[in-house]
Amino acid sequence: MDIIEQQAGTPQAPDASEKQRVPVERAKFRALVLSNPNYFGNVAASPFPPVVNIALNTTYEEIGCVGFQPQFNRLDAVVYVNQPSGYGGGVCSAGTREYVRFYLSGDNGATWQDAGLTSFSAYDIPAGTVGARRLEYAVTLQVYPSKRLCFIHNIYLVRAILSWNVPPPPNAPNFTPVWGDVHNTHIAIDPLRVIFIDELLKQAQAKLPAPLAQVIDPAQALALAEPKQLDAAALQALYKGMDVEPHRYALAELQQLISEPALTDELMASGFTGVLQQLGINLGELADVLYPVDGSTRYEELECIGLNPNQDALVGVIRVKLPNGYSGGPCTAGSREYVAFWGDFDGNGSFETYLGTTSVTVHDFNPLPREGLEYSVFLPVKLDQYRRPCQRGAVVVRIRAIMSWQVAPPPTNPNYVPVWGNREQTLIHIRPGRVISGHPPVIETVGSMAVTDINGAGYANGPAQLAGFTAKQSPFGGEVIITGHLANPADISAGATPLRYRVIVNDGSGDQVLNNPFAIARTQLLDGVWSFLPSITQAVDAANYYTYREDLSGALGNAEIFVAGNVLARWQTAGKIGTWTIRIEVRDAADVLYTGNTVTVRLDNAAPQIPAGSFKITTGGGSCADFVVGDIIEGTYQVTDEHFGALSFAVLPPSGGVFTAPVPLPRTYPTVPTSGESGLWRLDTTGMPKCGYVIRLSASDRTIVNSGYVGYGNEAFVGLCLKAPG
Repeated sequence: MDIIEQQAGTPQAPDASEKQRVPVERAKFRALVLSNPNYFGNVAASPFPPVVNIALNTTYEEIGCVGFQPQFNRLDAVVYVNQPSGYGGGVCSAGTREYVRFYLSGDNGATWQDAGLTSFSAYDIPAGTVGARRLEYAVTLQVYPSKRLCFIHNIYLVRAILSWNVPPPPNAPNFTPVWGDVHNTHIAIDPLRVIFIDELLKQAQAKLPAPLAQVIDPAQALALAEPKQLDAAALQALYKGMDVEPHRYALAELQQLISEPALTDELMASGFTGVLQQLGINLGELADVLYPVDGSTRYEELECIGLNPNQDALVGVIRVKLPNGYSGGPCTAGSREYVAFWGDFDGNGSFETYLGTTSVTVHDFNPLPREGLEYSVFLPVKLDQYRRPCQRGAVVVRIRAIMSWQVAPPPTNPNYVPVWGNREQTLIHIRPGRVISGHPPVIETVGSMAVTDINGAGYANGPAQLAGFTAKQSPFGGEVIITGHLANPADISAGATPLRYRVIVNDGSGDQVLNNPFAIARTQLLDGVWSFLPSITQAVDAANYYTYREDLSGALGNAEIFVAGNVLARWQTAGKIGTWTIRIEVRDAADVLYTGNTVTVRLDNAAPQIPAGSFKITTGGGSCADFVVGDIIEGTYQVTDEHFGALSFAVLPPSGGVFTAPVPLPRTYPTVPTSGESGLWRLDTTGMPKCGYVIRLSASDRTIVNSGYVGYGNEAFVGLCLKAPG
């Protein structure tokens, strides 16, 4: 069977022979690294000698694909989990983390931007995954590369670094993991759809005439024209001499003739001449290719599929291989790569459960990187009904995906053969849980952190799920975004009464119901096509209940209304401190009350404090005095904070000089005390040019600010004048 569920009372754990197959370098990995950070010889310029050389070992996990959904600014990676054991324990344990850090380069690898870190948990799942039956997971990160006008080539190089059990360090694009993988690929960025007048002038290298400059606001936004959909005649002219087949550029018209009886009848009418005949396309010669035995992957190929367990979303990665044949460049509407998903939940091999169809828009790009471009698609899926308690073992399901260019696979045919496209199958692991009846709420993330990564004291640790930061015993502050879902939502598209919910916070002094209005972005998935709907404002009713908007229960896998990100509340915490709890109450159409999980968070909305006069120069004439090149300048500093994070010193303008102190600088938590610190600093000015300088002390805390980054910050400055000797 493809759904693997061990019976209660049969613990899921590797047997003795499986445990023996896990080498000591894997089984005791963290202990070995703690004993010697360069134990495996993968750290460049380390003072510690290696004991054994292991690097980029993909025996247990590897990156299958990395792709980009440009319409959603969504970067996805599919990770293969190759072995039945070696992941720290079964599904009732914490397992171990598989970390992926992404980097972006707009200059083909000359420089890199750290886009952030994400992760998922892997487990020992021996039943049914031995040998080639690997499990495939997906991770996702929102990234925002710079957009450009449609006629400007805009392709980025992406690097994904997979590292088991230890996150890849930030700003280290050349890091080599011990157990893991490195994957490079190219992605295409969607063009600007809105542009500001000043940016337009900059791109055109032009200026407004003086009279117009006096009456036009350069910061005014301009909506660009909707991209044009090219028909077969326009595409035939565009692709003349480019070896693009007629049944490629005219596929939409051909499918329309085949599928619509009224048009087929016209073919037999006396004197009929349609657009295809006018273009010199012989329908008879194309009959065989329109009913293929196997799809063609000449232009594109679905290479990986996996499940993002953090979002309950299926992901597919498509490689676009050729520069032309996608119905036009970025200034046109382009074409769609459709991917339909089916599940074999009863294990009979028929894939009778249709899960839905999604798509991504692609374009011609010439020149094209040698290995092509990689795109991703995603499909939110409802899996609550298939979850099982962890004591009953892992639930593993076979998934089939069919990619078809320009023509969506029929929902009723999991054996469909596309003209242009292919089919992939894999195994996914559905995270444990209980089958949920009714409509209890589930809080999934708070401040972009998974609730499983927030400890009982309210502090977050690990990589964020909805942003690119990493938390270390971090409290929360600013706007705390709460996401999740209500079980078994009403089918709003069929006219059902939507569920209502309210969000309650409590600091020990009593319940406070959140009632602030907030905007939510909406997307719609209809017949495999994503579209963005106008944002709406969530506002409470007289009883302080919000209306639940998510609807994934539309017919044939359509998400009639899908609220992007499943945002349930935006809690404005400015001025609030201490320990708080968050819970949600739900009422259905019959006014039945449902409750769910409660999450504890610690709030800190105060930036680090640098007491007046505490950062100063204590040698010579003190702060703002004159010194001579070669002098050793000394001073003091003091920083306090409830959740101190980091401090550093810098000389402005940067002109050399060496900072020393009783401890190395810069310093970060846990090297610095959580409450802050005070001490001495020392600057050796040997070799610095004579000039006026400012010394900057920068301090930050560990607070997750506005659910998007870590660290409220503060700065202090002292000045000095450095003169030549004599």
